[in-house]
Amino acid sequence: MVSGKRKVMFFTGILLMALSLFLPFASGKESLMAWDFSLAGVSLPFIMVPLALACIAAFTFGKVFLTLALSLALLLLDLACLFSKEQWKPALKSKFFLDFFKVAGAGWYLLAAGALLIVVAAITLFRDRKRAPYLFLLPMLAGIGFLTFFPALFALFISFRRWNILIANKPFVGLANFEKAFSDEYFWRSIWISFKYALGVIPAKILIAFFFAFLIYAIPKFKGFFRVVYFLPTVTSVVAVSVIWNWIYNPYYGVANYVLSVFGAPPVNWLGDPKTAIWAVAVWRGVGYDIIIFLAGLNDIPRTTVEASQIDGANGWQRLRYILIPLMKPSLVFVFITSTIGAIQVFSEIYMMTGGNAETKTAVYYIWEYGFSRLQMGYASTMSLILFAIILTISLIQMRVTRLLKEE
Repeated sequence: MVSGKRKVMFFTGILLMALSLFLPFASGKESLMAWDFSLAGVSLPFIMVPLALACIAAFTFGKVFLTLALSLALLLLDLACLFSKEQWKPALKSKFFLDFFKVAGAGWYLLAAGALLIVVAAITLFRDRKRAPYLFLLPMLAGIGFLTFFPALFALFISFRRWNILIANKPFVGLANFEKAFSDEYFWRSIWISFKYALGVIPAKILIAFFFAFLIYAIPKFKGFFRVVYFLPTVTSVVAVSVIWNWIYNPYYGVANYVLSVFGAPPVNWLGDPKTAIWAVAVWRGVGYDIIIFLAGLNDIPRTTVEASQIDGANGWQRLRYILIPLMKPSLVFVFITSTIGAIQVFSEIYMMTGGNAETKTAVYYIWEYGFSRLQMGYASTMSLILFAIILTISLIQMRVTRLLKEE
């Protein structure tokens, strides 16, 4: 019975998609058909792209995924129609893409309905036990896909265009944005500032987090209370805490200079002097999260191993150096990689505390400035892709080195 329903859904979906190709995709002064569309301005028929994607998916993953790959590809291309604005001009009267649903012809709706039917039918190909986890994960995957992967793909799309949100004409410029980015000395200087910040912050952040995690591990009294206290900065608003740190670093009435004056030291312009500004940006963010990770790693170490070392006469420093730290390598590696990524991507603290002044304009701040102040979204997207490639390369090297050390 289930197999019969599945077949009905498959054939109905295929029939609707085939029928949609012969119905208009847009109505208005000019009726547009499926073969009138091209993808991102490239001379490639609209209908050829999902077929090519489906063939690649079928060759890579097997025949079982053919229909699922085809339907998902069609759904993605339905959404891609929203960004083929040049071809929707005869039908669209407004600048907003939501009007697309008002003027889209029957072909688009039939194509979407057919693709959805095939997706549902393809999901039923999996057994209940294999299907259930994916169904539970589906809402989260849909959110991640819409809020993370879709913007990333759209950033890749506009990186090949001169994209200003206030200008209707967004011409295709090829690799011109990438050529500009590779020759932009200010962009590379901002990357260097990001790396300088990371090199200064990461060791201090890891040492502080490990120190407090070890204290909680060694002194279990009030452990729950201190875990909450140390984790509070992680869930506190960055803006609120940055305002507090601005007050602490105030050159006239700040607490930091007051403490220095007690010892007879002259006041310091913490956030205005290029020598101190990049280091004065708070290290507190993420320390609580790292403390929890380190504490989990310490608690995973078998108590019998620690007790055996005590029986053998190992003192506290020897247990820490030869037993606890080596057994915590997975936690240390995870914190090191995530801290590196987070430090290179620092933005909120810089924006709130220095505004990019005093040699603190990091790469992400520079990208934000081009995208939201100068409104050059295409060039900003290009720089973000280059920064992504740099971070990905660093992460892969870190994981590779970690794997080699583990093998040794």
